[in-house]
Amino acid sequence: MPVGTIVAFAGDLDPTWLASQGWLYCDGAELDQTQYAALYSAIGGNYGAGHSTFFLPDLRGRFPRGVDLGAGRDPYVLTRSPSNKGGLSGNNPGSTQGYHTALPTLSFTSEKTGGHQHPVQHLPKSSEGLATAGSHYGIWPDSKTWTGSAGDHTHTVNGGDAETRPINKYVYFLIKFDG
Repeated sequence: MPVGTIVAFAGDLDPTWLASQGWLYCDGAELDQTQYAALYSAIGGNYGAGHSTFFLPDLRGRFPRGVDLGAGRDPYVLTRSPSNKGGLSGNNPGSTQGYHTALPTLSFTSEKTGGHQHPVQHLPKSSEGLATAGSHYGIWPDSKTWTGSAGDHTHTVNGGDAETRPINKYVYFLIKFDG
């Protein structure tokens, strides 16, 4: 296996044992270029570098992604930043980017077309009194809050999460530093 290879590892994280096997944990640690010459030769300052040091990839809590290389699958390729000072940006290994959550591009269809139900605040319990539904006031003859087909309208989607991600499972990412 070539030096610089990154693999997923499901065992316990024992840095001493892993180092004896030629592996390091991808935690963004700063290493000496001379002490880890073979690894530095393989990955250089892709993940950042100093005068005589370089950084390991930091894959803690991150999804690795293949470099786009003109495939057009990463619409934000030019906004990718270096992992650390001296690292690579843009369409290069070692570059990083924050999360993006795309807005839906397709129309939403309710489960039932036409009439559907909405909660109405302060709905009167009898046929007397006004209630507010959106920007409209009305009198409801009963407790139903259904719109008819003439009530077709659009809905705005609000909310969302701090990231978009598939179902996932934790592993350690290791990098080969010694043949």
